[in-house]
Amino acid sequence: MAQVPFAFVHDERLGIARPVLYVEYEELSQEKQDEFELRCQECCSYIPERIKEIEREYLRRYEALANTEDESEFLRLNDELNELSKRICDLNLLYLQIEGTYLAANVHA
Repeated sequence: MAQVPFAFVHDERLGIARPVLYVEYEELSQEKQDEFELRCQECCSYIPERIKEIEREYLRRYEALANTEDESEFLRLNDELNELSKRICDLNLLYLQIEGTYLAANVHA
């Protein structure tokens, strides 16, 4: 059985399917390169909306953080904000890796 040259694996943390190449890109036939590129474009099309979703959650948590007086709740919310920020950063990096350019500033919520 021939090895599959690439896959799109769901990343639970980021909430999207990420491309995974199992061979060098140059080893793909032109047909497979075209298929891979199309699927990468589909992946990129989900990133801006996913960032908006995470940013909305970030703002909800930030508001809760600003209104809490409990230290342990403050620390928990702060940790959650840090994780949400990391997800946004990772999505931006994935977009940059695929597209070769940054997302436009008007993408964010």
